[in-house]
Amino acid sequence: MLKKNKKVWDVKFLLSTDTLPGFWLDLVFQLAKDAWFDGLDLAIWKNFDAWNVRYVKKLVEKYEFPIKVIQTSPKLNKKEMDRALDLCEAVNADTICINAPKYFDYKSFYFINDNIEQYKSKNKDIKFSIINPADSYYHPFSIVPKYRFNDIVDIIQKYWCNLWLDISCMDLDLFEKDFLNKVDRFVPYVSNLYLSDANPKARHLFPWEWEMKIPELFRRFKREWYSRFVSLKIDLSKVDLSDSDKLDLLLRKAVMFFNDYYVNAKLD
Repeated sequence: MLKKNKKVWDVKFLLSTDTLPGFWLDLVFQLAKDAWFDGLDLAIWKNFDAWNVRYVKKLVEKYEFPIKVIQTSPKLNKKEMDRALDLCEAVNADTICINAPKYFDYKSFYFINDNIEQYKSKNKDIKFSIINPADSYYHPFSIVPKYRFNDIVDIIQKYWCNLWLDISCMDLDLFEKDFLNKVDRFVPYVSNLYLSDANPKARHLFPWEWEMKIPELFRRFKREWYSRFVSLKIDLSKVDLSDSDKLDLLLRKAVMFFNDYYVNAKLD
């Protein structure tokens, strides 16, 4: 039987600010803290005021609420990466999350490919992570489309980056029939796990949709002593975004889901 170890299981549940695109950060901080999240995953490409380092630092101090991750856009360049590093220093974040470039975005792909080692070498306290994009896989003999980071094994082994695991971007059959049974191989390299569900028609749904076996995934992560971050990333409708009371209830429900199925999950 596993021994209880609060330090090892002290996983932080974050609100990814790209769940609330266009919201002023002041309101995002308030909503996240009121809903009892543990911190923010700051998508600087979705919240315009996130580029103001001094302003972001003041919000962290005002709300006494941490930013744990700085997330960059799929069109990453030197200016954006430098700003992400400035934000990490200002708010004591230790993770930069890189959204994989879109298909055939040569410029962004080569910027990451040619510079990631140098950034890692100069910033040893920062965990550089790449999010697996839509239609990700991990078969070693798959043909990798150029200018993409579809193969999650390549993210770890070829680019020597941490994996920011977005299960909703994986093939559902592959996830349930194969990947779920091999989670233990990937957990040591995962810096963040996106909490969102998916079905054949849509991604980044609320986790209680129950299309994917999220409770089982949580149990397996916990069994492997995962100790980093889980972030809520949801594609909300304009109706939900415009209804502050409903939005507050949805965020609180997500925190309850995480507590029920991760924090309080029983292991044999």
